[in-house]
Amino acid sequence: MSDRLHFTGTVRDLKHAAICARLRRRHQPWLMRWGVLAALVVYVAVLLGLVILANATDMRLPEWSSYLPFAALMAALIGLFTWRRRHVWESVRNAPVRQAPLHYQLSAEGLRITGEVSESLLRWPAVLEVIEDPEGLLFLTGQMEYIVIPTAAFADAAEMRAAREDCLAWIAAYR
Repeated sequence: MSDRLHFTGTVRDLKHAAICARLRRRHQPWLMRWGVLAALVVYVAVLLGLVILANATDMRLPEWSSYLPFAALMAALIGLFTWRRRHVWESVRNAPVRQAPLHYQLSAEGLRITGEVSESLLRWPAVLEVIEDPEGLLFLTGQMEYIVIPTAAFADAAEMRAAREDCLAWIAAYR
């Protein structure tokens, strides 16, 4: 067995949507993935059943009876979306990297993050923007991709502002 393995590659051409789909199949129950479609099929079936029942028996259904399946559909959709959101957040929250305390170091080299189970360096050319946010100092690496130094890591807002200014100066030096 080798002491070290070295690889070179890029993630530019990866099919991220396909990776996410495979991970959803692996980690989300069937009902969570297909629940909306299942709820709609049940809704249409119930409506058709009501129409068939009314026509077959010459029974006159009350006007409000068509609203009950719709109310049940809305309750099912709200329940499914709440369940899915809770499942996603629990999946992210329980990751070992998120549990361990992290140390953040800003320098002319970039943002270095070290912890008990991880170590990374984000160099300034990779940072598109640095944003002060109520949650902390966000380092955007894509439009919706970021690394954050949490607000609690700073002594006060002035320290966060000063750190942002230093980061902007280092980023400008690379451009």
